[in-house]
Amino acid sequence: MRRAFPALACCLIVLSCSTQPAKTDSASAVKNQAAADAATGDGYFHQGRNELAVQFFTISLGEYTSIDDSEGVIRVYNALGKTYIAMGSFSMAQDILTRAQTMARDTKSGSLFETTLNLGELYLFKGEVDTARATFEQALAMPAGARTSAQTAILYHDLGTAAKNLGDEGKALDYYAKALDLDLAGTLNEQAASDYYMIASVHSLAGRYDEALKNATLALTMDKKIENSRAIAEDLHALGLISTKKGDTAAAFDYFKRAYLVFTTLGLKADMKETLRNLVAAADELGRAAEAASYRKTLADLDTP
Repeated sequence: MRRAFPALACCLIVLSCSTQPAKTDSASAVKNQAAADAATGDGYFHQGRNELAVQFFTISLGEYTSIDDSEGVIRVYNALGKTYIAMGSFSMAQDILTRAQTMARDTKSGSLFETTLNLGELYLFKGEVDTARATFEQALAMPAGARTSAQTAILYHDLGTAAKNLGDEGKALDYYAKALDLDLAGTLNEQAASDYYMIASVHSLAGRYDEALKNATLALTMDKKIENSRAIAEDLHALGLISTKKGDTAAAFDYFKRAYLVFTTLGLKADMKETLRNLVAAADELGRAAEAASYRKTLADLDTP
């Protein structure tokens, strides 16, 4: 789904040399390095640089495997699964998350709850909403002591998304509100921003555009605070879509321009193309013929192999 760059290929050659720890390294040193590599992968994941995230998670996986650290292996499996979901590689995500779930059950790992959530999210992305909801309900039935407040908030958020996709607006908003309360109480800004974003989407679908704009703006403010570049771009794009529905084309055009610049900086071609199509439509409606032509050309260039 993402482009590979020559610089990335060079980087991978260097990284491949360190996938196996030296035999003289102590187990604690290898574990520390594995945690550091996983943290680096997580950083790239949040930047939307998924190929690099996969590379660092894979290095970390090799390191945890070399010292028989099952908890570390399960954590990295989950991280890889989420990254593959973001890349649209659903079969790879399902394979690795199924492995994580089997290992978590066999070892009675505390990561079983998280793994179940990730599998449910995979089903959501695949459009298997009933299966997703059933998976989330399995997680909800697990002992409360098996999950943190942050994980409970994610579960409520996911249940809200399943309800939204099944057309139950009221239940969706109830679940999102529960998630938001927990996330704000725990200063979990990234999760709270996601809650606001989804609340905005529910209001937008219902035609409550002022409420939608309010919540999307709250999401944007929070994502800027934590410098989540991919989410910032998505918030801006959402604000553009809501403004378009509301009939405020000038505001929509501005939001789309800002979103396009962030997506371009991140090199997210599919998102760039979608935003360019919206920019063309907005520019046409505003009578900005030269800008519309420029965006059309840029879009055509992106489509050229």
